[in-house]
Amino acid sequence: MSLLRAAARFGVIVLAVGQVFGQVPFAFSCGEDAHIETSKKKAIDTAAMNFVSILLGPNPSVAFGLMSKAGQAEMSRDQFDGMAAGIVRQFEPKNVTLQHTYLIDLKGKSPGRVVCASDLSKPEGWESLAAADVPEQAHVFLSADTRNNGLAFVVWLVPEQDEWKIQSFHLNVSTLADKDSIQLWDLARTQRARQHNFNAALLYAAAAQTAARGPNVQLGITQSISDEMAKLTVPAEIQGQPPFFWKNGSTTYKVASVGPIAVGGKIYVIIVHEVSPWESNDQVDGWNKEFLTYFKRRFPEYSDTFAGLVARATERGSNRGFGTVEELPAQK
Repeated sequence: MSLLRAAARFGVIVLAVGQVFGQVPFAFSCGEDAHIETSKKKAIDTAAMNFVSILLGPNPSVAFGLMSKAGQAEMSRDQFDGMAAGIVRQFEPKNVTLQHTYLIDLKGKSPGRVVCASDLSKPEGWESLAAADVPEQAHVFLSADTRNNGLAFVVWLVPEQDEWKIQSFHLNVSTLADKDSIQLWDLARTQRARQHNFNAALLYAAAAQTAARGPNVQLGITQSISDEMAKLTVPAEIQGQPPFFWKNGSTTYKVASVGPIAVGGKIYVIIVHEVSPWESNDQVDGWNKEFLTYFKRRFPEYSDTFAGLVARATERGSNRGFGTVEELPAQK
């Protein structure tokens, strides 16, 4: 058993890289959760929770003052306040909860990123974390609830003037309804095995998106998901970049996007398509229903995974939109 694998079993990695890799030698240890000294972990967790709680509160400007000098250099206070207001308005997060804490001790020049692992043999058993040229730093993972999804916060902290300061932070939708990235990945594999490649493509993309944690954190599963996605034969209708042009006889639909959406604890397929100006809601609702009839004929497999369909028509040349929902009957 290698030193790297043996150390990982105890939540700590020690690595030295010499000239064989063309880098300045460095060494680091990475402690996770219970492997961090109790008082230090408490100080780190308190700083991270305090920052996120204030960020989501009525006076987010106070949170800006909790950032490091490098973090504050990335945006102005006004930009920070606007971003915080946008997060609250879009997601209405609540029930912020601590998930994991990682403490990195670094000797030598940082390689830019380090790997923290509990089990390197499993995709979900390791994380790649950004590391600055400071001897000690931490990454804290937190979660929050929203109306239809879960949110993941990742907070990178560094010591500054004897306090833990926020170097950077990122948030991302981490679940669809009650399904996290690993569960969505499992669903994608099941659909691929059934040769439901349309469903599989949407679910692989959703798994990758919900596993994303921003530029400073990479979960181990993201590479495995990406590798499997690359081997999937994707239907022609969703290959490449949108808009997609779907032909139904003499009719061509211009599809701006297609993917899963969580509503009321269920996952639907939403298809956004562009239409000409409409004269009434009944007219555009009829266009949406015609489009969904075509979709169900082309991809009947959708009903094996999704709770229903949402067609959203957007009016060419304006910001007007109209949605039509078709829900599958509840299975007895």
